[in-house]
Amino acid sequence: MNDEDSESRYRRHVARRLAKNSMEVSDRWLARLEHVVNEDTSDIFPTETYLDHIPVLIEEVAIVLENADESLALSNSMIERKAMELGELRHQQKATVNQLLREYDVLSKILEEFITEETNNYTGEFKQVHGILLMASVSRIVRSILQSTVDSFVDKYMTTIKDQTEKLVAFNKFVSHELKTPLQAASLNIELLLEGRDPTDSSVIDLIRVQGSIQQAVSMLLNIETITSSTSTDTLLNDTPVQQEVDLAALTKDIGTQLNETLSDRNVEVIVENDLGMLYVETAKIKLVFTNLLSNAIKYSDPQKTSRWVKISKQDAAKGKCTLVLEDNGLGIQPEMRDEVFKMRVRAHETLDEKHNVTGYGLGLYLVSEAIEDIGGSISLDSTVGEGTRVTIEFDDGQK
Repeated sequence: MNDEDSESRYRRHVARRLAKNSMEVSDRWLARLEHVVNEDTSDIFPTETYLDHIPVLIEEVAIVLENADESLALSNSMIERKAMELGELRHQQKATVNQLLREYDVLSKILEEFITEETNNYTGEFKQVHGILLMASVSRIVRSILQSTVDSFVDKYMTTIKDQTEKLVAFNKFVSHELKTPLQAASLNIELLLEGRDPTDSSVIDLIRVQGSIQQAVSMLLNIETITSSTSTDTLLNDTPVQQEVDLAALTKDIGTQLNETLSDRNVEVIVENDLGMLYVETAKIKLVFTNLLSNAIKYSDPQKTSRWVKISKQDAAKGKCTLVLEDNGLGIQPEMRDEVFKMRVRAHETLDEKHNVTGYGLGLYLVSEAIEDIGGSISLDSTVGEGTRVTIEFDDGQK
């Protein structure tokens, strides 16, 4: 038995044991959290909805873990969706980012303990390095889950702040307008009362003091009105932890680096233009877009071609727009599938999966289209069987 076979057998054994025991691992996680977080179980996981997600998430970890190319498997798995849903649920349950970090730290430790137990009980042939590689895979997967969960959590948190800020701005404008009118009327009435009166009279002096206080209040309301009218909600929330100005060339090159191990195996060259422009955008969503598009181009490269590549370039676009093109010389997509691939659970090359050692759920491009829609962009695809695929993405440049 060669070394590669022994590693695959070992990895498959542990992954399938994890999938089979997903409920037990979930229970361990819950039990450990009760002590770590120092809260009642009902406070940590107060809804059945949350509890239902945990075993499914563990099963998804096992499915990804079984693949030697877990980076590609991860980008097209249900983990991204489940992690995002968990982030939304934890926001509803008023958790904190610190608590999320601690929860996933505990999950990582439990998965490591489970792998250690299964490794000790494994009777097949394997090397110590195989266990180290498997632990590294678990670490990468948990980090990916954590990132997606926190991004989703923070996004919901910022949406709540935005809603509250909009209400506060509207309330300030309402109060300013409603109070300013009667105060101005009161000041005018005092002016009428003061006409022809002796300025040394004690009652006149009192009226002048009252008028001064009213004018001070009106001036303060005018200042509030000026601030609220010149400051939009978007300006108030410009410094947001979920959005930043992104160098698209640097981002795509970084994603290529993360996939480097898989790229080497499939001998696909990633060519990225040095200047793709800057985009002010939700970083998690733009990363999801390019991770999925790049991984698809790699997975469905054409093994019959001597040179296999995927290129990312910038196109001329209208003012205020940013247009990027991702093209490859891969297998291409059948004409009848071109309009279907962005739908949920649709896979253009399902019949070729075994031949090309590919797995997935048909969620990758669906998540891409959702993410692009969320950030106000559009995506189109053109493909020729045997020649390759060309994906065009257009964004509002959204620069600050």
